[in-house]
Amino acid sequence: MSSKGGLTMTTQQRNMDCRNIEFSQTLSAERIQRVQAMLNQNVIQRMLCFSLYLLGVNRGLIGQMLGIPTETVKSIIKTISKNGLCALEDRRYRTSAFTNPPIQQVEKAQVFTDQDHVVVDTRGRLKMPRQNKLQIKAVLLSMLNSGLLSRKDVAPVIGLSPAHTTKIAHRINRDGLQSLIDRRQGQKSDYRITPEIKAEIFQQFVFDIITRGNTSGEVISAELQDRCDINVPARTVRHHLSQMGLKKIKKSLPQLITELKKTSK
Repeated sequence: MSSKGGLTMTTQQRNMDCRNIEFSQTLSAERIQRVQAMLNQNVIQRMLCFSLYLLGVNRGLIGQMLGIPTETVKSIIKTISKNGLCALEDRRYRTSAFTNPPIQQVEKAQVFTDQDHVVVDTRGRLKMPRQNKLQIKAVLLSMLNSGLLSRKDVAPVIGLSPAHTTKIAHRINRDGLQSLIDRRQGQKSDYRITPEIKAEIFQQFVFDIITRGNTSGEVISAELQDRCDINVPARTVRHHLSQMGLKKIKKSLPQLITELKKTSK
């Protein structure tokens, strides 16, 4: 029969009389052997103990039938009555086969601040659209700086070498996210560099190649600052050298000058 609280025992079930039932020791041995593949001997023993108890068998007789002390019988009955089906199992196992596993709830991220940082603590998944490259770079490099990811994990995702990845991560720590944005805009914008400044960059480039045989964006930037009081970042110098095609003649120009000198002599 059923009730709102679950199944209820009928009068016939409560007054079950097993005295006229024939028990086959052969079938019992065969069935126990089959279920031992799923349930170990201790579980089977507890099940039989509690079943006999429910059927009204004396505790001492249960112990004799199962070959265990009466006190053990009492302990089994008490534990199952208190803890339910999970008490049938070996407590050394972390999970129970009789009860549903606990629902795994995704923990929400926690955000808090200390004296110098904003800290995000999360065990969930952070998803970012692949087209948001600046966002991906900023987040992954910040996680690299916090030790949550390695540079080998981050480098292939943002399309850089491990060494360059470490360099940019250090730059973000030093200069903030603005360093990424400035780098992107500095390569696209030309509004700060007038034709006069471009001429100075070109002139300094040629002068360095002739006198030293080589030059770089950092060197030209420093020389323009000293000679002309012009402040042009090294990355901007490199950008305009590339735009004017001067990088391609860094090696050929000194050779041409050397040959010219030999011909003149």
